[in-house]
This record gives sequence, structure tokens and C-alpha cells, in this order.
Amino acid sequence: MAADDEENASVGFASDLGRTIAFSDGVFAIAITLLVLSIDVPDGFARKELGEFVRDEWPQFFAYFLSFAVIGRFWVSHHAQFAMLRVIDPRLVVINLVYLAFVCLIPYPTNLLGGFNESSVSVALYALVVGVASLLALVMIRYTRRHDLLVPVAAARAAASERALIVPPIVFLGSIPFAFVIPSQTPFIWLLLAVDGRFRRS
Repeated sequence: MAADDEENASVGFASDLGRTIAFSDGVFAIAITLLVLSIDVPDGFARKELGEFVRDEWPQFFAYFLSFAVIGRFWVSHHAQFAMLRVIDPRLVVINLVYLAFVCLIPYPTNLLGGFNESSVSVALYALVVGVASLLALVMIRYTRRHDLLVPVAAARAAASERALIVPPIVFLGSIPFAFVIPSQTPFIWLLLAVDGRFRRS
């Protein structure tokens, strides 16, 4: 009887893991699609005016591609993390939901950043949202390691991922004070992640 209960629990955990991954992928897809709504579309412009409009809207395009890269990086990291899982438990499901809530929120500060790229509030809010999401990704990988949810062969890889995931929250949350001093230059601090080898290997 005990063996049957353990087998049924194992099947239930496997089912929950598959559903969680499928749900998470859907959330990522929606969030990354919503980013394009942050780019304004002109109405009733002449050809010359249209060219000037597109040129003047470069902050919106910058914010779009920046956030596309951020959410894309989150998805790749999330995919790698959950591929290492042996089982999932209710607490990890909750942490993952909170993480996805912040991922879904990214299109909003993206819109603000594109429209008000020199505003300290919009830059700081973007850094805060992405920084908290990055921190939650770190919390998830640390939780899976400490609660024996990983497949045995993934232990070393998970440890390396955890070390790499320390970098993004430091960069984004650490940039918030700069947003109130040099808001238009702060996004270039975030681009440091693009050249950080540890982040690319996460």
C-alpha cells in the first residue's frame, strides 16, 4: 500500500511539473508578445513626416528590443532550470507564480521607458521590476537545490547556474540610484549583462 501511494505521488508530481512548465511557457509567450504594443503607430502622416516620426521613436524601439532580450533570457534560464527538476512541490509552484507575475509586468515599464526614457521614475521602475524578477529566478534555483528537487546529475550544473543568476539582480537593483542621477544613461549599465560571461552560461 505504501509503495502504491509513493508511486501515485510520484506520478502526480510529474504531472504537476509538466503543467507548470506548459503554463509558464504560455505566460512568457504572452508577455513577450505584449511588448510590441509599447511602440506607437502613426495615423495620417505624410511620407516625410512618417520618416521623422519613426526616427524620433527610437527610444520605444530600444525599450522593445531591450525587453525582448530580457524576457527571452528569462525564458531560456527558466527552461534550463525546470529541465533539471526531478519533481516539483507546492512552494516552488507559488514562487514560480510570483516570478511569472513580474515577468508579465515587464511590458508596462517597457512602455514607460520608451515614452519617458529621461524620466527617473520610469527608469527606476524598469530596473525594479526586472531586478525583482531576476531575484526570484535566483530564489527558485536556490530552493530547488536546498530541497532536493533536482535530478542527481544536475547538481553541479544547478550550482553553476545559481552563481550566474546572482549577477542580474545586482546589476538591475544596483542601478536604481543611478536612475535618479543619470536616468538616460542608466540603461547602458544594464547592457553590461550582455558581455558578462557568467550570465550567458546561466
